[in-house]
Amino acid sequence: MAINFRLSIIIPVYNGENYIKSTVRSILDSSYQNLELLLIDDGSTDGSLALCRKLAETDTRIRVFHKENSGIGDARNFGLVHATGDYIAFCDQDDKVSKEMYQKMLTRIAVDGSQAALCGSYRQKKDGGKVAFEQYTDHVFDGQLITEKLLLPMLFKGFAAHANDEISIYMNIWKCIISKKLIADNAMTFRTFVTHEDDFIMLLQLFLCAERISTLSDMLYYWNTNLKSETHHSVEKYRPDLEAKQRRLTDYVTGQLADHGISENVIKEYVYVQQCRNALQQLDNLVASHNQNHRSLSKIADIRSLQKCDSVFYIQSAADTIPPQKGFVRNTLIIRLLRKKHIMSAYYLNRFINTLRFFVEKYRITENLERRMKRRT
Repeated sequence: MAINFRLSIIIPVYNGENYIKSTVRSILDSSYQNLELLLIDDGSTDGSLALCRKLAETDTRIRVFHKENSGIGDARNFGLVHATGDYIAFCDQDDKVSKEMYQKMLTRIAVDGSQAALCGSYRQKKDGGKVAFEQYTDHVFDGQLITEKLLLPMLFKGFAAHANDEISIYMNIWKCIISKKLIADNAMTFRTFVTHEDDFIMLLQLFLCAERISTLSDMLYYWNTNLKSETHHSVEKYRPDLEAKQRRLTDYVTGQLADHGISENVIKEYVYVQQCRNALQQLDNLVASHNQNHRSLSKIADIRSLQKCDSVFYIQSAADTIPPQKGFVRNTLIIRLLRKKHIMSAYYLNRFINTLRFFVEKYRITENLERRMKRRT
């Protein structure tokens, strides 16, 4: 099927001079050529802006913008304002895409009459290999099925409620192509409340507003797990106003759900799940506080003060709970300790789990073990 939609691809750039060239090249080499690439320099302090402008000299499809630093969400919103395409896609500055990604996704959109499409993705490994990260089935979702099979599984990710056994929805936007008209008609925008909810908020609006969405079984996006990225360092940053930001996020999401006719029971279940996530975030925030010496009390007193947090109090007093999803260690262990009011144990176990996770990623333990196993076989 011949298609000729104009596609706008938005890439926020912040101190990405070591990655952006290869990312841009993977997009420009796409089999789908009717595209524009918007590079939004978000106040970089390295040579990213100069490199982006140099890349633009080599291909007229590249458009470069510069703005003061205000975060990835604002950079994406800036890109939405300046995009001229019929459809919008997003890419991170250190990732890559399959040569066939945009051709396949736009073809499915045209064939299915959908307003958006989602594809699977790989996690790019340091040795050049890849492992499956997110995978879908070939399907078209309409109306209530979008809610049941896409929205609710995303909202309850990590908890054993409203699961979709066929696919697992992660909160990232780079797997999507979305109709610009859908975005404009529903005033869809990226929002930040606590740290990195931008992707989640856009997906929330997409699943609430779209009438038809296609999913592809193809794995077409390559996500590079960069230990120097903002996301990886977010848990290390102390936020003194975290609780107030968490309240605003919860209020926003529940308000959106209510406005779009989601049942009160589902909203109530979601609030419990979100309070569990908030409690885990409070634990991470306290660790960051101690690491950065932002404290006025002793460490033990700080830890005990978690008992008074809205989220911790909520999950301890909740009559109805949602069990964790199998395989989610923090949800299984830490939430159980918090519910039983073992605050000190929850704090130190959470700290250990996070330390272990970053140690494994930093020293590529999993990859090294895989190599050794291969040599033995």
